[in-house]
Amino acid sequence: MKIGYARVSSRWYQSELQIAALKSEGCEKVWKDKSDDGLVNASNMEEFLAEIGPGVTVIATRLAAVARSAPDLLYFLEKVTEKGASFRSLAEPWCDTRTNSVSQMLQTLRGLVAFEVELSALSHADDESHSDVVGISIGRPSKLSEPERLKALSLLRIGTSAAEVGRLLGVSRSTISRLKTSMLK
Repeated sequence: MKIGYARVSSRWYQSELQIAALKSEGCEKVWKDKSDDGLVNASNMEEFLAEIGPGVTVIATRLAAVARSAPDLLYFLEKVTEKGASFRSLAEPWCDTRTNSVSQMLQTLRGLVAFEVELSALSHADDESHSDVVGISIGRPSKLSEPERLKALSLLRIGTSAAEVGRLLGVSRSTISRLKTSMLK
């Protein structure tokens, strides 16, 4: 059985084109994930995962339709494979868990996520040292930028501890714990 996955958004994604492409691939059902703020809705994701099982192939028109970042993609692919299902992206043929080694693909994505987080932490450290040299000091700075906050949330979703996320992003564990608490509300 083939199930299509389409992100529906009034701003960026044209759902009609996605749905038509998925139907032409033979998808018997198309799951529409409504996302206005660009974040993957956890409750919608759980409902979707409840619908799939062994032997199902999940098809998306492109990876951007299922994830907004590498950690989100990793989370999505791990959950799909845990259910015994496979995944295929129409625009990115390399992302096909039916033919490629799933464990190798997931390991590569884990490495890319760790690399992305390290680069972000280095960039953050460079930004802080640059402002000290220039002498810029305007109010109390935010601990995490918006991209870092999204990365932290994605890492928390895939099971990384708050202490590890804090270390990778250069903030305290309590900062990440507060972010985690606000995510659960």
